[in-house]
Amino acid sequence: MKKTIHLVLWILVLQLIGYGMGMVTEANLDPWYLSLYKSSLTPPGFVFGIVWGILYVMLAIAGWQLYQDKQLINVTPLRFTFGSQLVLNWLWTPLFFHLHWTGLALTCLIVIVLLTAWFLTIAWRQSRLLFWLILPYWFWVCFASYLNFFTWYGNP
Repeated sequence: MKKTIHLVLWILVLQLIGYGMGMVTEANLDPWYLSLYKSSLTPPGFVFGIVWGILYVMLAIAGWQLYQDKQLINVTPLRFTFGSQLVLNWLWTPLFFHLHWTGLALTCLIVIVLLTAWFLTIAWRQSRLLFWLILPYWFWVCFASYLNFFTWYGNP
């Protein structure tokens, strides 16, 4: 029962943080973001909320698993990499949407992609569950990097 409560708390906390990031985004859509030249592959706005909602549940499950699984060997690199990319993930939204620092936001995303790739490399050997939970997130941040690059490059 205690493990279930901890899992629910992980999910709630990450969903609340995601909601807060959504509020920062929403406050800066009009006129700034809406006026930018963007890739034709940019999804409609509602897609971001759905995808991030799902990804934050998967990240929460992965985080919970990292901190409760006693069978993982040498878990410190996994925890550090997971925590570092998560903090950078939360930093990206204010960099991009609030401060409009698209270049620094792109750099932040590139570091997230690299850290997450490193996490996946380690996780593949230690926990396939963690690997499969984080893989969709990695694909999404790679796509987000493309979108961020396109915005940065196309809006000097």
